[in-house]
Amino acid sequence: MVYKARALPVELQPPPVTDIRDVALPQLASVQAPSDVIMPGDLLEVSVLTGLDIKDTAISCRVDDEGNIQVPPIGKVMVGGMRFPDAERAIAQAAIERDVYRRPTVTIKRVQSRTYRITVAGAVAKPGVYDIPAAQADLLTALVQAEGLKPDADPIVEIRRSGSSGSLAPAFDSKVGNAPGQLTSFTEATAPGESIKVDLRSAGQNDQSLQEYRLQDGDVVFVPPRKLDPIYVDGLVNKPGMYDFPAAQDLRLLDAIALAGGCSNPLAEKVWIVRQIRGRSEPVLIRANLRTAAKNPAENLRIAPGDVITVEETFGTFVYNLLKGFVHVGGTVPLN
Repeated sequence: MVYKARALPVELQPPPVTDIRDVALPQLASVQAPSDVIMPGDLLEVSVLTGLDIKDTAISCRVDDEGNIQVPPIGKVMVGGMRFPDAERAIAQAAIERDVYRRPTVTIKRVQSRTYRITVAGAVAKPGVYDIPAAQADLLTALVQAEGLKPDADPIVEIRRSGSSGSLAPAFDSKVGNAPGQLTSFTEATAPGESIKVDLRSAGQNDQSLQEYRLQDGDVVFVPPRKLDPIYVDGLVNKPGMYDFPAAQDLRLLDAIALAGGCSNPLAEKVWIVRQIRGRSEPVLIRANLRTAAKNPAENLRIAPGDVITVEETFGTFVYNLLKGFVHVGGTVPLN
């Protein structure tokens, strides 16, 4: 069956090419913790004043994966996910309940934030390894650190989980009734070695999907370059051959002819397009007319990667070439 270009069924038409620079990357930002929330891996400096001390003595405490710190002589206290004032009250309350101090005054200062080492590779402006604060470790932050996407980036991005095991991932809640960015729990991280694919064109359209884009220590974000099959232009064109398909823009029939240097015969107008469609055993044959395409956008159909375009020889083009050769032989002015 032969299809006419201006009446080509939708299922046989290629989708518009997505310019990756138009993707709304801010949608990929996961819910982030406020800067004064204590996170696992943070190094804290805790001071406990009882009124009996001559001077303030600060104790360094590392927050473990469950959000606990050890404060001598008070013991283990859960502070992960708390803001500093809440954590200070929690430590003071623990000291009183355990009969360690009667009226302690607690001060907490963060000495060092936990960071994740994230590798960003592929079609980004600046591939590399980046140290990202754990609370801000999401896909958007990683892409921003790598200075954004290249124009030929594929919209399907892959997050490859690290091979380390036993790590815990922070879980934040952004539902109505909870404080924005409130840390609610620490859950088991995605299985080591697992791969998550994110379509940037549709990412971030629902709240549940946001959590999937949080990164873990050692993760690799890979942005593959878009792989598009070249097109082939043959027949009555000045430069027949194979041409790369543009990564960030649509290619129309007249554009493809222009890539091949235009028609070599001024009377050429009939074109065949041979298109391979996934799931079909036989190629699709499409008939188009260049003169009509110049006036009617529907005839100037969108070209798909891998298309074979042939400008056909007709009786009119044959006669023109014949007369052109005859005039050349006779030594007179060519017919063009």
